[in-house]
Amino acid sequence: MRPIKERHIEKMPPVTLFKPAGVPLFAVDEMVITVEEMEAIRLADVEELDQGPASLRMGISRPTFHRILTKAHTKIAQALWQGKSLRVEGGTFRVKCCEGDREFRCGACGHIWTVSKGTGERGCQMHCPVCGAQEAVRSK
Repeated sequence: MRPIKERHIEKMPPVTLFKPAGVPLFAVDEMVITVEEMEAIRLADVEELDQGPASLRMGISRPTFHRILTKAHTKIAQALWQGKSLRVEGGTFRVKCCEGDREFRCGACGHIWTVSKGTGERGCQMHCPVCGAQEAVRSK
């Protein structure tokens, strides 16, 4: 079986738990929707994007986006119809905070390289890919 490709998420959902009103949480069954399923809902239903542009923003194919969106719609409909709580958690994703690249210059050897934004790697922790020095300076 192939490993699941990381989906790009632009932002984490602000609310991660929904439950029927008037029923204590311990008394309802729970259904889990993944973060990437919630992102597909946001892109398709909130931002009203077609599947092509939405799939590009998530970094996945159009058929994969369709499968994720269909699964999310089914889970949400079942939770609403059956009176279950809905928790948003888990999945295979990476938060894509910004577009583009960051450019760094090595203070020791002068080598210039780029790193994609949103990788989670801080410039002060980077090592030069040429000489290995930990003297990365943001140049752009």
